[in-house]
Amino acid sequence: MAAVQILRSWWRVRYPVYVLGLAVGLVMLWLPFKTFQDHDAWASRLRVDGVPAQAVVDELVHKRRSTMHLRYEFADAQRQAEVGCLEVCRPAGSGVRIWVNPNDPGDFVTDFGVLSGHRGRLQGVVGAAGLVLSGWMALAVIARGYQRRRDRRRRDWQRQQQDQRQRQFANARAGRKRKPSRRRTPSIK
Repeated sequence: MAAVQILRSWWRVRYPVYVLGLAVGLVMLWLPFKTFQDHDAWASRLRVDGVPAQAVVDELVHKRRSTMHLRYEFADAQRQAEVGCLEVCRPAGSGVRIWVNPNDPGDFVTDFGVLSGHRGRLQGVVGAAGLVLSGWMALAVIARGYQRRRDRRRRDWQRQQQDQRQRQFANARAGRKRKPSRRRTPSIK
């Protein structure tokens, strides 16, 4: 019985941790979506406020992720940058229209909507970790609900068995009828 009480006390301590882990996992899962929205907003703003320029694809690299290395001139200086190309990959030597941030010449958006550099990789990893964490915590909470239900049914069954035994014991003592004796009592004459 002490082991059951210890396990129950552990659950009381772990349950808030499970719920907190579920909340943290959901926030971590939300982060890549928020980052994606922020990048879209920043790309739209760069198209409005940025300085237009023409870039040339220096080389196209296909490793784990495809990357275009761009070369462009801005503020009388040659600059180089790389852009991830998941959807649109242009061959080496082709031109790409870009809009450059005047405050940070390394920051630009291409005409096909991709921001410079490799943005959002860390947020993607954090989002995947959040998915795993929230999944495990949700499973833990659901499993604990089923376990509590099973424990409640077991306690109810044990109470019913105990009540039934008590009734049987009470009924056996209450009547206290004995079988009639087979001995014959001597008759008095």
